[in-house]
Amino acid sequence: MLYTRPPNVSSFTGDIIENDFRAIVIPVFKKNNKVAIEGVAEKADSFANGMFKEAIELGQFKGEVAEILKIFTKNKVLLFVGLGELSAKDEEKLENMRRAYAVASGNLKETSEKVLFAVEGSLKADLKREAVIGALLGSYALEKFKKEKKTKLKEVYFNIEKEIIDEATAIAEGVYLARDLANAPPNEVTPSKLVEKVKKLFKGLKNVEIEVYDYKDLVEKGFGGIVSVGKGSDEKPRLLILKYKGGRKDEKSLAVVGKTIVFDSGGINLKPSQSLFDMRADKAGGATALGVFWTIVRLSLPLNIVVLMPAAINVPSGSSYLPSDVIRMWDGTYVEVTNTDAEGRLTLADALAYAAKELDAKEIIDLATLTGAAWIALGPLIAAYFTRDEELSEHITSASKKSGEKIWRLPLEDSYKRLFSKKAPVGDIANAVARAGGAITAALFLERFIHGKPWIHLDIAGPGIGSDAQGLAPEYWPHGIAPGFGVRLLVEYIKNKTIEN
Repeated sequence: MLYTRPPNVSSFTGDIIENDFRAIVIPVFKKNNKVAIEGVAEKADSFANGMFKEAIELGQFKGEVAEILKIFTKNKVLLFVGLGELSAKDEEKLENMRRAYAVASGNLKETSEKVLFAVEGSLKADLKREAVIGALLGSYALEKFKKEKKTKLKEVYFNIEKEIIDEATAIAEGVYLARDLANAPPNEVTPSKLVEKVKKLFKGLKNVEIEVYDYKDLVEKGFGGIVSVGKGSDEKPRLLILKYKGGRKDEKSLAVVGKTIVFDSGGINLKPSQSLFDMRADKAGGATALGVFWTIVRLSLPLNIVVLMPAAINVPSGSSYLPSDVIRMWDGTYVEVTNTDAEGRLTLADALAYAAKELDAKEIIDLATLTGAAWIALGPLIAAYFTRDEELSEHITSASKKSGEKIWRLPLEDSYKRLFSKKAPVGDIANAVARAGGAITAALFLERFIHGKPWIHLDIAGPGIGSDAQGLAPEYWPHGIAPGFGVRLLVEYIKNKTIEN
């Protein structure tokens, strides 16, 4: 991993209460709005000589989702955690499991003791999996750059099947990787350093190929968008291409393209100072794409996938691209620059066109912290998505409901296309055309470069950066930083597609 690994998870088959663990997490459901003292909870209450029942009678525990109660007895910590109604809808229960086990692990992550997370054995496999994922995500802390490391939880156990644990761990690792990369400071992850870190990360893994275009390659091959955005920095851009061959040799790849602007100052159209700090996370789309790739490889899913990460730093200098420049893109389109702070769509456009035409991808998904308009419209928890393909829309919506990562479809309004030529008296199209409907026009710009391929665009400007989600976000998000949004969504989406095929 880049910096952070989840705690090691093992399967436990012994007695849930009578064991050597000093800390045990006890799940508690409600039935008909009353705390259900049965199963694991009943055994734990008996071990604690009825102290849990007493706490309920005194109104100290009501079984609400993510509510916790600690009882210290017989040299153990019993951490009771509420899971809400047992009769809740499946999607709601999945989210309840994630939230509850995240709170439990968050409360215990400063302990160096081994922790047992109990799960009711009668639950479905997907609920058990989400318990593990919630616990692992709740224990996340990026402490690479802190002198004092507080997180000490390194080893946890679940009384569930190993295969469920293995799947959950692979997914959590992908989210960890996305969080680490999205939140890494720009001096730590320049385009060249990113390439080296990724090469090291995937070295020796089966069916994985990595291809890198450096600045000279990008210029020679005509990646005008990537070159223009990144040429103002002394640290020049790269295009990182990761391929996984898990399917048939003759099978076309699914392409995932992630915006990887490792820092965005706005270029010559410089951002106001209050907007700059979060721009380390302008690489969150690429970070998510990388996290998805990691999980797909770890799970050895039977498909071919290619991830494209156009990495660049957008800063003003004597060599920066300028408003009114006309850029020849990789596919030959001439784009007139109306705003250098609409840089992500330029790097994405080159990568999308390359995925569509050169790599002949069967389907393309892109993720980008692209527009403030999407963030203003949907807030810090919900991503906008765009597609003209109803089948793809149904698939991504289904994956969203199961993963709990929220998305909302916005329209690709064709009448707005006229703005692109109106704003570009010299070139074919302008890169930015209007504040009103800005998320839609940005999506329409990208659509021009997919060359007819099935496509989903995810504008993750709000949840991708995540800094203003404090007090609103679920408990398994880290506080005040990018949460790795989209990894679980796309892994679920891709898994479903492999099952379907």
